[in-house]
Amino acid sequence: MIVAMFIGFAVGIFFGESVGWLTSIGTSVILLMQMTVLPYILVSLVGGIGKLKRSTASLIFSRAGVIMLLLWLVGLVFVALMPLSFPFVETASFFSTSIIEPAATIDYFKLYIPSNPFESMAAGYVPAMVIFSIAMGLALIGIEGDNKQQLISFMHTCSEIFSKITQTLVKVLPIGIFAMSASAAGTMGGDEFASMQVYLISYFALCLLLTFWVLPWIIASVTPVTYAQALRISKSSVVTAFATGNIFIVIPVIVEECKQIMREHDSLSDDAETLIEILVPIAFTFPNIGKLTVILFVLFAGWFNGTPVDISDLPSLSISGLLSLFGSVYVAIPFMLDLVHLPQDLFQLFVMSGFITGKFNSITAVMNLFALTLLTVALFEKRLRVRPPQLIKMSVGIIASIALTLIVCRLGMGLFIHSPDVTSGVIANMQVADKVPTIVNKQFPIVGKTPTSPIASVSMIRQRGVVKVGYIPSNVPFSYYNNAGQLVGFDSAMATKLAEDLGVKVEFIPFDKDKLAESLEAGFFDIAMSGLAMDIAQMDKLSYVDPVLKLNLAVATKDHKVNSFKRNETILAMQDTTIAYVEHSDLIDEAKAYYTNLNFVKIDGYKHFFRQKSDKYDAVIISAEAGSAWTLFFPGYGIALLENQVQYPVAYAVAQDNQSLLNYVNNWQKLRKVDGHQQKLYNYWMLGKGAVEEKPRWSVIRDVLHWVE
Repeated sequence: MIVAMFIGFAVGIFFGESVGWLTSIGTSVILLMQMTVLPYILVSLVGGIGKLKRSTASLIFSRAGVIMLLLWLVGLVFVALMPLSFPFVETASFFSTSIIEPAATIDYFKLYIPSNPFESMAAGYVPAMVIFSIAMGLALIGIEGDNKQQLISFMHTCSEIFSKITQTLVKVLPIGIFAMSASAAGTMGGDEFASMQVYLISYFALCLLLTFWVLPWIIASVTPVTYAQALRISKSSVVTAFATGNIFIVIPVIVEECKQIMREHDSLSDDAETLIEILVPIAFTFPNIGKLTVILFVLFAGWFNGTPVDISDLPSLSISGLLSLFGSVYVAIPFMLDLVHLPQDLFQLFVMSGFITGKFNSITAVMNLFALTLLTVALFEKRLRVRPPQLIKMSVGIIASIALTLIVCRLGMGLFIHSPDVTSGVIANMQVADKVPTIVNKQFPIVGKTPTSPIASVSMIRQRGVVKVGYIPSNVPFSYYNNAGQLVGFDSAMATKLAEDLGVKVEFIPFDKDKLAESLEAGFFDIAMSGLAMDIAQMDKLSYVDPVLKLNLAVATKDHKVNSFKRNETILAMQDTTIAYVEHSDLIDEAKAYYTNLNFVKIDGYKHFFRQKSDKYDAVIISAEAGSAWTLFFPGYGIALLENQVQYPVAYAVAQDNQSLLNYVNNWQKLRKVDGHQQKLYNYWMLGKGAVEEKPRWSVIRDVLHWVE
C-alpha cells in the first residue's frame, strides 16, 4: 500500500489533472471493501457473545464493560479536544445553493432501535445493527443444546467466509490506494494539501499522546503495574502492530504479556488467567480507542469544508460514531459524514491517508487492550488502587499534557498553514461583460432641488438614446464599485443588457431607498435596479416588475458567533445583543414581537455594519446571497441561515404610471430567463462561477516537459 501510494503520487504529479478520472476506480474498490462489513458485524457479535457462559458474560459485561466505557469516554474527550489544535484559517466564499437545501432529518429511532433489522441492514443503520446483534448474542447465552452449538458453528463459519472475502479484496486495495493517490495528487491544490497535513499532524499527536502517555499513566495510577513496566510489556506488540497495521496477530502476545506482568506482582489466580484468555479476544471485537480516533477525521472534514461541527452535535456524533465503529471504518466514516451533513467526497481524503493513520491507531488500539485487560484483572483480583493523591496527580498531568499538545500543534501548524489570499481581490476585480456606452453619476439627486423630468415611456427612452437606471452604491453584489472604479454587479450587468436590447446608452444615477417613489415620480431615473426587496408599503406609490430573484434571509455576524444564530433557542437566550437592519421593516416588526430580548436598530447601508469599528452591532439582517459577497471583503464575518428559512423576492421598480416600461421590462425579463442570460449572470455574480480563472494543476508533463498545453 505504501508503494502504491508513492507511485500514485508520482503519477499524479507527472500527469496532473488528466488522471483525475482514476478516482472512480478508487471509489469502486472502497465499495467492494464495504461489501461484507454489515454481515460480518452480525455473525461475529452473535457468535462471539453467544458462546460465552452466563457467569463469564456477566463478569465481562459488568466489570470489563464499565472499564471499557470509561476508556471510551477518555478517548472521545481527547478526540473532541483535538480540533482546538487546528490553526485558525480565515476563509470566505461566494453564496452556494447547497446551504439552502433542506438537511435530511435524522430519525434517531431508526438509527438506534432495530424495529425492523432487515430495514436497518438495508439502510445501513450500523448502530441499530450492532444493538440487534448484541441482543441476539445475549439471548443465545441462555440457550442450551446442540442447536445452539450448530448456530454458533454456523456463525463462526460465516465469519471465516467473510474474512476470506475481505482478505481477497485487500489484495486489490493497493489498486484503490494508487488510483485515489494519483487522482488527489493530480487535482489537489496547494492549500488542500497543506490542510491534509493539519489532519495528519493532529492525528499523529493524538495517537502518540494516548499510547505512550495517557493510557500507561492510567495503568500505573490504579494497578500494581508501573509506568515503565506498562511500556516495556507493550513494546513488542506496539512495534508489530505499527509495522503490519494488524492488531489481530498480536492478541496472543498481549495475553501472555498481561499474564506475565500480573504474575510478577502476585496478582494472577487461575480464574484471573482464564479471564485474560477470554477477555482479550472478546474485547478485540469491540471498538477500541484506536478506532475512536478516526472520529477526528469527521471534525477535520468540518474544518476543511469551512463548516465546523457544532459543539451541540458532538454528543450525537460520538455515540453514533462509537456504535458505527463496531464495523469497518470504511462504513463508519461515510455514515458520520452524512450525520453531520458534510460532503461524501471528503471520504476519499480519509481513504488516501488511511494506510498511514491506520498504523498509528493500531498502536493506540494495542495499548487500549493492555489497559482494559490489566485494569479488569486488577479489579477482579482486588488489586485496583484508588488513591486520591495519585488520581489528582494523574488528572493534573493528563490535563497539562493535552493542553501542551494542543498549544504546540496549533502554534506549530500556524507557522505554515495560512489563510488563503485576500478573497476581496476576487469580487473587487469582477467586471460587467456587456459593453455599451455608460455614464455613472455619483451625485444623489435631491427631491425638490434637482430639476425634474417627465416619466419616460419606452419610445421616449429610445428617442433620447439613454435609459436612466437608479442604483444603490455599495450594495454588494447587486451594484458596487470595483477596484477600477467601475460600477459593477448583478443588476448593473442586467441594466447594461437592457440598454443593449433597447439600443440605447445607459446612465446610472444613485438614489436613497427611502425616497425611491419620489425619485421615480420626479423622473430622476426610469427604473431602479439594485437588489430591491419588494415592499408592501411602497406598492401604492410605485410599480414593481415581476420578481427577478428569490433571496434567502440570513444573519451576518462575526465567525465565532455564526452557530449561535442558527437555532431559535440560542437566539432567544441572547442578552445585550443589537441586530442591525437596512430593509425588511415588516419582517423586523414581527421579529421584534418574537425576539423581545434583542435590540433592533435600522442603519443606512450594510457598509455601516461591516466597517464598524466599535462592535456597536452584533449582527445584521441580510440576504444570504449578499451576505456571502460581503464576507469576501470581510472574511472575519460569516453567514447563518435562520432555522425557519425565509425567502423574499427582489424586483425592479418603475414609476406607478409608467405602464409602457413596466410591460416591456416584464417581457424582456421573461426572454432573458428563458435564453439563460439571467442565469449566467446569477452564476457569475452570486455563485462566483468564472470569477476566478481556473488554471490547470501544475504537472511535469505540462509545465516541465511541455508535452501538452
